[in-house]
Amino acid sequence: MSSIFSLFFKKFFKYKDSRKGNFNDTSQFEDREMARKRHDDDSGIFQGRYVKFELGRFTDPFIYGRYQIFEEVKKDLDRLNSGSKVLDLGSGTGHLCKFIRDKGFEVKGLDPSKEMLSYARNNFPDIGFCEGVSAQLPFEDGEFDYVVSIEVLRYLNPKDVAKTYSEIFRVLKPSGFFNVTHVNRWATDFYVIYYTVIRFFITLSGKKYHNCYFTTASEEEDLIRKSGFLKTKSLGRMFASIRIGYKFGIFIGRLYALVLEVVNKKQVFKGRLKNFSGHLIIRGFKE
Repeated sequence: MSSIFSLFFKKFFKYKDSRKGNFNDTSQFEDREMARKRHDDDSGIFQGRYVKFELGRFTDPFIYGRYQIFEEVKKDLDRLNSGSKVLDLGSGTGHLCKFIRDKGFEVKGLDPSKEMLSYARNNFPDIGFCEGVSAQLPFEDGEFDYVVSIEVLRYLNPKDVAKTYSEIFRVLKPSGFFNVTHVNRWATDFYVIYYTVIRFFITLSGKKYHNCYFTTASEEEDLIRKSGFLKTKSLGRMFASIRIGYKFGIFIGRLYALVLEVVNKKQVFKGRLKNFSGHLIIRGFKE
């Protein structure tokens, strides 16, 4: 059954051909603009979510997932020397940049959304934020020791994803590495089914629906190595079904998350299980 759905999904979204063709073609530009506009519109929502961050990981499924992602980022920061240069690619409201800065690193943030940048600059005026897109980074070759990109590539056209990896490779120092998150195609929140159905009917109506880049660990690791990285590592974080639990209300969501933490406190998934998790985390190393 999953193989039949996978075949339909790849055909409907033209996965095999999506990384071919000229850079900056119409579909790439449209997907970028839709992603930018969506984040302009949702900037206030993201600001509110991060303000609630200190209320604890059970606040909502967004914060719950961010707690686990930030644990992985902290592991990466622990590998770096003090004063290392870090790029937050898709920095949003700037809260991850502050987390990184407070750990003693020099950090820059980049985002295509003017509204997100406005929040970030107001929140943290002592951190440098600039406007730009991940597929055309406005930075020098070999400028950063570490690049992190949280829930950014999910909105991009597949050709822009491939170009982003090349750009990350370019701006990293020879010993540099990166951490990006992706949407698992087979995550157990079944978002791929919901998205596919909604997009199908919106497309039938003659409108364009925002892009969502679904993938698997093996597909991304292959693509990253083709971009020049010598080593890749991947893992999953968070039971994806926790998002479904919160659909039944805060109490049910929190209770369900607590029960699952008894089963797996850290919710770190490797091997085949990582492809069913709520967040797919991929690292690439230049050496």
